[in-house]
Amino acid sequence: MLLFKNFILINVYLFLSFTLNLIQWIPLLILENIINIVIIILYIVPMFFVYTMIRTIYENQVKKSLYKVAMYAALLLSYIGMFAMIMIGMGYDKSTYIQDYKFEDKIFYVYQNNDLTYEVSIKDDKIPIRSLPIASFSKSPISLKQKENFIYAISEGQHTKIYKLTNKKEKNEY
Repeated sequence: MLLFKNFILINVYLFLSFTLNLIQWIPLLILENIINIVIIILYIVPMFFVYTMIRTIYENQVKKSLYKVAMYAALLLSYIGMFAMIMIGMGYDKSTYIQDYKFEDKIFYVYQNNDLTYEVSIKDDKIPIRSLPIASFSKSPISLKQKENFIYAISEGQHTKIYKLTNKKEKNEY
């Protein structure tokens, strides 16, 4: 039962680190460093559970056979290594931060993807993550401009309306 509990805890920690890596955080250096440290800790803790599992397996054996313990250790560590390799691959697939813009109370982020397309996202109001892309562009680098209540994406030969701002003052007057 202890081995099963430790294996479940290993999976919980690995999937939590996997989830933290999937979330698209805002481009804030302090936040990114904190998240990376937490992800590293979430990889170190399962190593402790692997150690306790291997020690328990070795102590429960009637005939102490080192090759079985080494095989279990190799299987468990390669399981954790598989998660690490998937997370490294996901890290290469993330988009690159270009610039942010603030219009009224909204913050917009411009990112460049690996396929050289540009996308615009909005910062969430409550938590430090960015939204899914609200617009994608395959042309040259874009910049954002505000005209009246609208946000426009401007690049070479392109002038596209991408977002409508709402004035909170106007809403309160009604």
